[in-house]
Formats: sequence, C-alpha cells, structure tokens
Amino acid sequence: MAVRGFGGVELAAYGLADAEHQVEKEIRALWPAAAAVEVTDVARVDEASRIVEEFRVRYRVRGLVAVEADTQADARKAALRTMRDRFIGSRFERITWEVP
Repeated sequence: MAVRGFGGVELAAYGLADAEHQVEKEIRALWPAAAAVEVTDVARVDEASRIVEEFRVRYRVRGLVAVEADTQADARKAALRTMRDRFIGSRFERITWEVP
C-alpha cells in the first residue's frame, strides 16, 4: 500500500547540507525498504553563527508498506498503524501520514 507523510523537525547540524543529510539518513534507517525522502525546506533557527547550529527541516516521505487485510479500509488502517509504530520514539514520530 502506498503511504506518504510530511513533517518538520529541529536538529543540531554543522550546516544546511548536514541537516538535510541527517534527516534523509535517519528516515531511511526507520523505513529502509521503500523510503523516498524529499527535504522541502531547511532554515536556521537563529542567526547566531556557531560551529554547530540549530536547523528547522521540513520534509516529505513516500513509499510502500506491505500489509495484509480483508478490505481496502482495513489495509489503509494497517498501513497507517505500521508507519506510526515504526517511527514512534524517533524525532520523526509526529509525522503526518496519509494513504492516497
């Protein structure tokens, strides 16, 4: 079943590219088989110049989830439950999921 999600997270990084890379790497570790991660926005939380800065990163993720169910509605519920369970405890647990 196709699933997609979107969200945002704040994290410490050495620069914009490092912040983007951390988000992509961590999401793919949580959803390794089929995750397509797209960072949609990266911004510094404040303007102070430091070696390690705080960034706000917005992202979208999409992919496939294997579920078994008797009906389409049950499959949808199972896919959403699977994704919420997979991301719980991570900095991405507040991701908003949807089944198109």
